[in-house]
Amino acid sequence: MNTRRITLLVAVVLAIGTGVLTLRYLQSVQQQSQQVQAESKPVLIASRDIQARSRITPDMLTRTARSPSEVEPGALADPQQAQGDIALITIPAGSTITETKVGRPAEVGLTVRLKPGMRGITIPVDRIKAVSGLVQPGDRVDVLASVARGKSSPPKTFAIIRGAIVLAINTTLETAGATPSPDDANPGTVTLGVTPEQANLLTMADLNTNLRLALRSPQEPVRSLPPQTLELPDQGTEAGPAPANVAPPPAPYPYPMVNANANVPAIMAAAPPPAVTVIDGDHIVSGGR
Repeated sequence: MNTRRITLLVAVVLAIGTGVLTLRYLQSVQQQSQQVQAESKPVLIASRDIQARSRITPDMLTRTARSPSEVEPGALADPQQAQGDIALITIPAGSTITETKVGRPAEVGLTVRLKPGMRGITIPVDRIKAVSGLVQPGDRVDVLASVARGKSSPPKTFAIIRGAIVLAINTTLETAGATPSPDDANPGTVTLGVTPEQANLLTMADLNTNLRLALRSPQEPVRSLPPQTLELPDQGTEAGPAPANVAPPPAPYPYPMVNANANVPAIMAAAPPPAVTVIDGDHIVSGGR
């Protein structure tokens, strides 16, 4: 009988302990959830694919919350901010609605898409460097710079810019569908929106390295990875051996020394006249000095 009571008492104590631990765990989970919600920021995302030139309607938008590190620059938080706007580019489902992706019908030029503090810069590309021609306006890309082999270093590649927005492919500012047109499938140039410092870096890298674009997922935060510092290789050359059997250069011919105190007219007068000889037939008529 005592054994049964002890066993029952132990079971009751264990049940109470388990209940207390479970309650504390649920409270901690709830506190963490509330903390995340307090730190997160509201953003608008596309509930479905929005074609370029389409007018934004409420059913195209969904409001959600994300951590500050995952919020893209210029992200909209209120559906009223996009009311009456049109999609300047094709916006895939799940993408963040930003100020650069929507605008008024008159906002179709490139300059109005550049926000204060941003610069538009164009770099040459081809199908390979532009992800087989699948990069479209509005996409986010990383710019990779590959440097050649240096004097004492192997070739290297650096991601000098992260999450640059594509403003135009060739002269096309937007793509109406998910598949690029035949002209844009063979890109020759890509225009990117960058900061002034990035524009200087990109210009220098275009002259000294081989540039390539890496396409990013629209769901990946722009600041998920930091940019890398570009390091150019040492292109110094070693001095070669001196060529054999090469005669040294001749010594300079010594110019005659003239005394600065000498009487120049007297020297000129003392100089003898040139010799003149007159010959008449086979006889010398006159000669001498």
